[in-house]
Amino acid sequence: MEENLPAQSNLAHERIVHKKRRISDIFKLPSSYLTFLLGLFISRIGDSLYTLAIPWISYELTQSALVMSSVYAISVLPVVLFGPVIGVLVDHLPRKKLMMTTDLARGTLVAIIPVLHLFGILQVWHLFAVSFCLAILNLLFDVAFVAAVPHMTTGKQYLTRANAAEKLVSQLSDLIGPILAGLAIAAFGGYNALWLDAVTFGATFLTIIKVQSLGTTVAAATLGKVVRGMKEGLSWLVGNKLNISLSLQAMVGNFGYSAAFGVLMYYQLDSLHLNAEQSSLNYALLGAGGFLGTLLVVPLERRFRRGALIPILLSVGTIGFSLIVWNRYWLMPGIAFGIVSLCNIGWNTLVQSLRQETVPPDMLGRVLGFSRMFTRLAMPLGAMTGAFISAHYGPAAVFALAAVAKLMEVVIALGTPIRKM
Repeated sequence: MEENLPAQSNLAHERIVHKKRRISDIFKLPSSYLTFLLGLFISRIGDSLYTLAIPWISYELTQSALVMSSVYAISVLPVVLFGPVIGVLVDHLPRKKLMMTTDLARGTLVAIIPVLHLFGILQVWHLFAVSFCLAILNLLFDVAFVAAVPHMTTGKQYLTRANAAEKLVSQLSDLIGPILAGLAIAAFGGYNALWLDAVTFGATFLTIIKVQSLGTTVAAATLGKVVRGMKEGLSWLVGNKLNISLSLQAMVGNFGYSAAFGVLMYYQLDSLHLNAEQSSLNYALLGAGGFLGTLLVVPLERRFRRGALIPILLSVGTIGFSLIVWNRYWLMPGIAFGIVSLCNIGWNTLVQSLRQETVPPDMLGRVLGFSRMFTRLAMPLGAMTGAFISAHYGPAAVFALAAVAKLMEVVIALGTPIRKM
């Protein structure tokens, strides 16, 4: 027995070294990617200002749940209309220049609202127009970023870590952003708070300059190539049972979430009679839930198969929406949506990594464009349905609808190739 001790000791030492090496590998992300995430963090804080300010401005102008939901619906409509075309453009245009140009355009567009208010000519239709155009630019930036992530990291084994890091940054900004937005709106008004959002787009613009490569693109697009590229992207997505199942699942979930999120601010202001600071705390709790989701998804993925983890996460989301139906505590909107956000961020991180792993790199933009079109297709319908139900039956009925939709996502996960992941 004594003679085996050195061998056992060496074996234990090798296991410890291997474990430490494995842990260090998990955190191996390029410095350029981490620098970009810092810029993204600042930009996403600005996005939180916009997310809180726009429904607040809409309510000040109209006091209408329908208008507030309509502004939200119009912000996702371009994804449905232009998603496939944008996907082709991302595959054909230089991504670095595309993302930098998009940042400059987004900052200018957001600044239009406080400028119009300054001159006393701001109208509701201006909010619709800005939200519509801004959604197109956001889609361009987001699809280009997702397609560029594999080129900014060090291998497929780090994709989940890289995507989780991006979600972590986004959710951390969603946690801090609403608090800052509530303070900014209380101090300067919703209109002037948008100046801060316009400036924050410069953060990602500056960090993109330092990124060496965002991937190669194919030859310049012609009309024929755009049409052919769209057909190729659609054909690949429809022909891949796993990816189309994920898109179907997201359609159902987006319908329910959009219905609930579209009336969230109206519910807080009109039913719970919350002020700007209280509303911002609820939005901060939503960000806190998503932040927790980014922390949990990587260790959970190491313990569970994706096919088992996805329905678990969605079941948690069902519970979240159910809570807000029965409880009118003033912080319950944030608690409930925070739980749902935890579920959604975990799901998004896993699915984003899966698409990057399974879709051919030279087709990623086109496939993502169609996928975004399908998954966002139900969002305008969900937002308008939520507004209609809220006007006739109250916001609680909308949250119940969202819980049912989340439960349907669980059913889809268990009845399609998703369960085999």
